[in-house]
Formats: sequence, structure tokens, C-alpha cells
Amino acid sequence: MALHEYECPACGGAMEFNPKTQKLKCPFCDSEFDVKDYVANHNSNSAGESAENYNTDSSNASNEPMYIYSCGSCGGEILATESLGSMKCPFCSNNIVVSEIFIGQFKPDYIIPFTKTREDAMKAYSGYVKSKKLVPKVFYDQNHIDELKGVYVPFWLYDGTENYSGEFNATKIRTWHDSDYNYTETSHFRVRRGGTEKFENIPVDGSKEMPDDLMESLEPFDTGAMVPFNMGYLAGFLANKYNVSAEQNHDRAVQRMKASAIADFHSTIKGYNTFNPVSESCTTAKESVKYVLYPIYMLNTTWNDKGYLFAMNGQTGKFIGNLPFSKSQAMKYFLPVAAIAAAISYAVMAFIL
Repeated sequence: MALHEYECPACGGAMEFNPKTQKLKCPFCDSEFDVKDYVANHNSNSAGESAENYNTDSSNASNEPMYIYSCGSCGGEILATESLGSMKCPFCSNNIVVSEIFIGQFKPDYIIPFTKTREDAMKAYSGYVKSKKLVPKVFYDQNHIDELKGVYVPFWLYDGTENYSGEFNATKIRTWHDSDYNYTETSHFRVRRGGTEKFENIPVDGSKEMPDDLMESLEPFDTGAMVPFNMGYLAGFLANKYNVSAEQNHDRAVQRMKASAIADFHSTIKGYNTFNPVSESCTTAKESVKYVLYPIYMLNTTWNDKGYLFAMNGQTGKFIGNLPFSKSQAMKYFLPVAAIAAAISYAVMAFIL
């Protein structure tokens, strides 16, 4: 294994990719470098030894194999999962990329760089929580966040063409009346639809650790901002290689394309009161796939021994998460309303009596 370490040539500080300037920047001397021009130094040939017998209290819920790397800058030992390809040395804080994890079949075709900062993520968290009135007070405190990390998540982007044909029984219903009767006229029609619809960049995440519904909730990403992959964009962020292959995700991608195509053709059937399918067919052709890294901020917190997960699209700033319900906060809103309602009821009853 070869470790690429992003150390500032001017002062030796740990270089990080700056989402605002889209350059590598040293936080100590403010030196900046274009990603494509920077050459990593202090590289290490650490072999990444198996950590099977390594004594650690770190949890690894996925049971993924762990490896130990040696930092080329300070010699410290770095413990990481097999799929983690970008990390920080816990001793000298150098930003490190395991180059072998992103070469060959594991080299991404493209990457969407972060455009939002960690500060943006914390502001989004604060705004999100403040918009929810019935949550425990502790969630309004930013210090309650256990962990905030920027992660490049592996995604497969699928292109495909859906060939659709469908036949439907449809009705138009007309009603009228006169002085004696109500009338209903039902006209029956046979409706046919057919054609093709092309899809580009349909995303499915390639990470076992990331819930599909969470990742889909962060869409859309602007794929027009994709750039050819360069390891420099990873400096200062975590990054994983895929551990779910394009073949394993194929059915999920086709399912998304078919569902969209069917919904789009259904939307063209207008002017009828009802329509019911007699037969439908949707087949996929002309498929291709790209491997891309997407920027995502993950925030974790705990409350009453239960974990809560939040995520932000590192490109657009879209924020999602799950929050608990607070009975005490609900009572703050319920009691004044209940008191006013009771007073009004009492006044009405007194007036009536």
C-alpha cells in the first residue's frame, strides 16, 4: 500500500481541500494549490497489516476487516476499515489517502467535490432543529452533536433507455338532471400508450453502511458539477470505496427507471375519470454505468441512549434527519391553547345559561 499524505510544502501543516475555493489549503500559512497541480509528499509504503489481533475498543458494527497503516510523517499507527480510503492521522493530524483503494477497478470515474463547509452543516442543523417545535431542548445545543464528519460516499450512476407500451380501459362520466330524473352517462374508451424514455445518472449508493432511503432523501445532486477523479479532493475528508458492486445494485437502478417511466406515461393519460391497465410492458435497454463519489456530511447524536442520525448534501445543502418527540415541549403549546379553549367554552356556557 502507498499512503499519500497532504502536507504543506511551505510549513509542513496538514493540507485540506477547501470547499469554498475548490483548492487545497494550508490552515496554518494559508498556502493554496490547485488540486491537479499538487503532488503529495511524505508518502509511506505502509503495507496495511491486518488488525485481527489488534487490541482496540473501537466499534466496528459492520464487522468489516480492519487494517493498520503507518503514518509516513510521524510513524503513528492508523486503524481503519478495509474500505476506508481517506482518513486523518490521530497523532499528527495529517490528511492521508490510501492510493491503492482508489486505483484499478476501484478508481472512481468522477467526483462531486464538497461545496459546503462543516460550518454550513452546523448552521443547517441549527435551522433544521429550530423549525421543529416539539423536540427536546437539548437538541437546540450544537454541543449536543457527538460527531460531524464529511464523507465521500460511493455511488453508481446508471444510464438506460426504457421501452414502454401500455393499454388501458378508460371512462368518461357525464351527469345531469331534470325535474324528474338524475342521469349518468358512462363512455368507455380503449387508450394506448407507447414510446421510449432515456434516463441519465440514476444514482444508487454503493456502500453497505449507508441506508438507501437516507441517501435517496438527499437527492438531487448536480451531476453537471462532476469532475474527473483526483485524490486531492479527498484531503481532509473521509472516503470509502464501494463494497456493493454495480451488478449488485443493477436491479435497484432498473426499478427506479421503470417506476419513473411508468409514472411519466401514466401522466399523459388525461381527460378521463378513470383508467385501468389491461396490459403494460417496460423493458430496459442501452445500459451503462459510472462510478462516482458524492459529498455528504453525517451528524450523529444520542439522547436517552438512542442514536439519531442527520445528513446534509455537501453540494446543495439539503438537510434531513430524525428527531424525537418531546412531551414537555408539546405541553408548552397545548396548555395555553387548552386554557383559551376552556375559557371560551366557559363563557359560551355562561351566556347560554
